[in-house]
Amino acid sequence: MTYQTGHITPWWGEDFKTLNYLYVPIKNTHDEQRWVKEGYRGVTLNGALYSMPRTMPDYADGFLKIFDWDNQGLVFFRMLTLEMFPIHQDHYTSYKEKFNITDPNWIWRAVVFLEDWSSGHYFEVDGNPIVNWKKGDYVAWNYDSPHFAGNFGLNPRYTMQITGTQRDRT
Repeated sequence: MTYQTGHITPWWGEDFKTLNYLYVPIKNTHDEQRWVKEGYRGVTLNGALYSMPRTMPDYADGFLKIFDWDNQGLVFFRMLTLEMFPIHQDHYTSYKEKFNITDPNWIWRAVVFLEDWSSGHYFEVDGNPIVNWKKGDYVAWNYDSPHFAGNFGLNPRYTMQITGTQRDRT
């Protein structure tokens, strides 16, 4: 299995909703062009983020303790109605350069759901849909696992994205 699920006891409030989220252009324009050809029109192929190296709220340090990973980075991620990332695999280009990683098999990414699931919120990994999550549930996957995220509901969808390298793959 290239992904795992779990739950942590939430310690955060709702401060993440007031962060100054920014929309950053998609780096992989090949995927973006493919999505448009596949018919994804009339939606935003993106979401907004608040990420390192910007100053993180004090409670963000707790996210760095969930996994026994090195080289961790954090991104608060917000998806509004009709924002999505259709099926894709992350490339980690900047991450690999920053940490001088030559074997991407060591890279893992996780999404921690910051709120309970709301109708229209969606996540999928390796073809497995994930809905009805509770605040504190997470999904972690190995670097090349295909995944999909979207918000087809009326409420914003908030997650914490954690990227790191596994210390021991045995």
